Amino acid sequence: MTLIKPLIFILVNMLAGFLYLFAIKVFLFIPSREKKIFGKHLPLTPAFVYRKKIWLLQKITSLVNDYIRETKDESKESRISQWEQKMFQKSWDKINFMDNMTLLPKSFINSIKNFLATIIYELTKHFLRTFVPYILEKYEVNRYLEILDMKLDIDIVKLYFNKYIYKYVLIFVLSIHFLIGLGNMLIYLCIR
Repeated sequence: MTLIKPLIFILVNMLAGFLYLFAIKVFLFIPSREKKIFGKHLPLTPAFVYRKKIWLLQKITSLVNDYIRETKDESKESRISQWEQKMFQKSWDKINFMDNMTLLPKSFINSIKNFLATIIYELTKHFLRTFVPYILEKYEVNRYLEILDMKLDIDIVKLYFNKYIYKYVLIFVLSIHFLIGLGNMLIYLCIR
């Protein structure tokens, strides 16, 4: 009986390690659907990974749709217009080496710099406003997002999580907690 009481330290420590690791697994994967009690939504349902799948697909879809909508917006405040202005400014800054040419008049150098920066600006504008939307439409990105929604199976992610992460982390955590429990048991036996 004197040896059984100290063994409880090991069991309690290993149980604590198992419980907080299992709580992480529950938080990530259990339950897979939204739960309601008396018509009220329970917090943290569905589990984190299932919620993030929904969030990720909505975010990607909204980004694609926002981009397509912004390609039609010619105002200076649109994100694409700001990117075009940044490309103009960066190309202007990169061409500053021409300022050191003393043989050419300053107005001629500025005209060349403006011409080259405008070419970069126009290429960027055509790329962002026509080519990228054409590619998105040609390859039917929205259809692929729907396919991604159907194919992105969280059960497969859960299987890989259990097989390659949870199993090894559980062994590591249980071994650490076994050593902690063994140390607690030895301290208990020495003090007693």
